Amino acid sequence: MLVSRVFDRAFRGRGYSNRIHRDIAAELELALKGLWASRAEQAGSREVRRLAEFLLLEICERRGVQLPADALRLSRRYVERFSLYRVVNTRRNDRKAFDDAKPRIRRDWTDLAPMERIVADVKHLDVIVTRVDGSPAWPKIVAFMDAGTGRVFVHLVLLERGEGVRQEHVIEGFLAMVTSPNWGFPQGLYLDNGSEFGALAKIDGALQQLNEPGMRTLIYARPYNASAKPIESLFARLDRYVFSLLPGYAGSNRMAKKTQTIGKPPKPFPGSWDEFCRTAQDLITAHNQRPVGGQWADRSPDGWLQSKVATGWRSATVDPLALDAAFSDRDSRRSDRGVLKIGGQRFTHEKLAALPSRTTVDLALPWRRDAAPLAKLGEQWVYLQREQLFPARWIEGAQVSSRRQSEQSKYVSELARGAPKLDPVAAKIRWSKRQAQEQSAFIGTRLDLGSDVEVRGKAMAEELQSPRLEPAAADRVRAREMEITQRLERK
Repeated sequence: MLVSRVFDRAFRGRGYSNRIHRDIAAELELALKGLWASRAEQAGSREVRRLAEFLLLEICERRGVQLPADALRLSRRYVERFSLYRVVNTRRNDRKAFDDAKPRIRRDWTDLAPMERIVADVKHLDVIVTRVDGSPAWPKIVAFMDAGTGRVFVHLVLLERGEGVRQEHVIEGFLAMVTSPNWGFPQGLYLDNGSEFGALAKIDGALQQLNEPGMRTLIYARPYNASAKPIESLFARLDRYVFSLLPGYAGSNRMAKKTQTIGKPPKPFPGSWDEFCRTAQDLITAHNQRPVGGQWADRSPDGWLQSKVATGWRSATVDPLALDAAFSDRDSRRSDRGVLKIGGQRFTHEKLAALPSRTTVDLALPWRRDAAPLAKLGEQWVYLQREQLFPARWIEGAQVSSRRQSEQSKYVSELARGAPKLDPVAAKIRWSKRQAQEQSAFIGTRLDLGSDVEVRGKAMAEELQSPRLEPAAADRVRAREMEITQRLERK
């Protein structure tokens, strides 16, 4: 059979040649491959079969083959022989579905130490909450998953209308994770390729110090590679066991009307944003205590953590202020009586007030909105506070002023103890004598420019002491000078 039983029978019955028969079959095969590789495959095999029978009619007409309409029929089995070409259309028009169908390997994450690899991503929550102004909103989370234990740390974000998750939100979540008990500083990060995670490249130097030389500390996920990130399956479990429990959960299809409201939009979470955050964090804590199957052997993420703590693992700590300064723009200012002027505002600090005026202070200006600037005082970073105005009648203002002045006096006393007493008058006199000695060493130094120049020099000295020369004599002097010059050039 080349095309179909009915077609082959009718074709031979009309006496057409076998060569034309084979050519039609070959052209039809190409047409079927093209149909399955096009968007037509999305309509299913019946639609592909219908279009293929029409293309068969056109092929026959081009070759002058006339057959009855009931002979131009194709079997379902013959049409679906080429259905494997539908993957071409999937790759062209649905990269996520194409990526999901790629061959994969399985990885064993259980042999990683806690915090050895942190997987970070952003998730949109399908829960409605209420802003302060009463408008509805859909919160988001910046999630950090410890690949070695399966536990998750969540930073919730409530954005204004039209805003997306930015680098400052990722930084806030990262700082919260690093300073949280049992978490600490990671050895490496596996990040989504979104621009909001670009700020974490600033800490690559610190990550390098926790690893062997040459190890990759920052890994960015490839686009359309969700199945390679273990946090994607974690998000599915969070939807099922955490967020779906919250009032205001609307499901993955936000446009669908939930049955609980009988065709109306779902009701938002009944409490405030702070209450929502506390409830969600409590549920996350409970989720980290829930057993997980598969390679985790029905043990909870917290259980895995405790087992690895028992074998000697300890979290790596870092100064949160120094880490915050890493995610900042650097600048400097001169202090003015305990105050720094930054962006048109005045900032101060108790340690800053102790420094003398005009002291240059290094600053770190965080990227986060409304975040306080940091100043490096000594070897430590401190958060600056906006200068406070004290009411004229309050005695507290005088007390604060007195305390600051006392701190500055102590600071100056410490400087005095570290500086030896020096007599500047004696030092200046010694310097002056040294200068005079160095200058006298060059007085009377004789330059050997040749006997001709020396003789001419004596003659010129005698002429200068003699009466003023007449013009003719002056001309003779200039001629002799030129003669001496030319003789020196020849030498």
